[in-house]
Amino acid sequence: MTEHILTFGPANRLVGTLTQAPGKARATAILLLNAGVIPRMGPHRINVKLARELASQGFTVLRMDLSGLGDSLRSDAALTFEQQAVSDLKAAMDHLQRLTSAQQFALAGICSGAHHGIAAAIADDRLKALWLMDTHAYPTRRTLWVRARRQLQLDFTGTVTRWTTKAVQMLTSRLRPGLAVPREQASLTDNAYPTPPKAEFAQRIQALIDRQVRLQLVYSGDMFWRYNHSSQWRDAFRDHGAVAKVPCDLLPDMDHTATTLHAQRRLIGSVTRFATLLA
Repeated sequence: MTEHILTFGPANRLVGTLTQAPGKARATAILLLNAGVIPRMGPHRINVKLARELASQGFTVLRMDLSGLGDSLRSDAALTFEQQAVSDLKAAMDHLQRLTSAQQFALAGICSGAHHGIAAAIADDRLKALWLMDTHAYPTRRTLWVRARRQLQLDFTGTVTRWTTKAVQMLTSRLRPGLAVPREQASLTDNAYPTPPKAEFAQRIQALIDRQVRLQLVYSGDMFWRYNHSSQWRDAFRDHGAVAKVPCDLLPDMDHTATTLHAQRRLIGSVTRFATLLA
């Protein structure tokens, strides 16, 4: 295989690493991008390992930095975070179509990369397949039960005490409406992709289904407090038709950034199994 550094997009602001397969490449090229603010190598160099594994199976792979991340320069365009990511991905596909024989594209994205992938596939029908890890999660009653059981296992006395205190506070607030119940401090994280209402997210997934985009969702063990049982996706979206049938795997032995070699093997295995069904 061969690897080259590419610059592309408006004023060549964007930077990526192209990994090409030996021999004739498949018709589908695969895009890998930043997870959060981590450069295109990915957390623990997972994108490098993944790109080389996919190239060994005949895929052309571009791991790229979005505008303002890694080696890519900031954009001068007055676009939102999501709009800029979509624009960057379109520029990457344009460039690969000029440079290679790629006719269509797939994307593997972790966290923010997954959100970017959904937005780009809705906006551009060249994206035919998405592997999405740790995107939005919607807890069910069973999720709450599994979470509560874990809390009791870890700290039975402390958990019962906290639950009792919360129950007393709620009862007191009902009896004395003027007394405010203490709330947990709001998260200070600047999340460009806050979790939308479930119906809104289902509409976005349905839009991809209608475009015949192939989907594979994966949730890691680090999502335990929001996603923790194998049927959760189906249960959460049971009232949303085809959305509930989207393939979704829970990999509790893999963390969000694939820290261990075992977790990296699990992630690479999941993506490569997904990729084997692509052209």
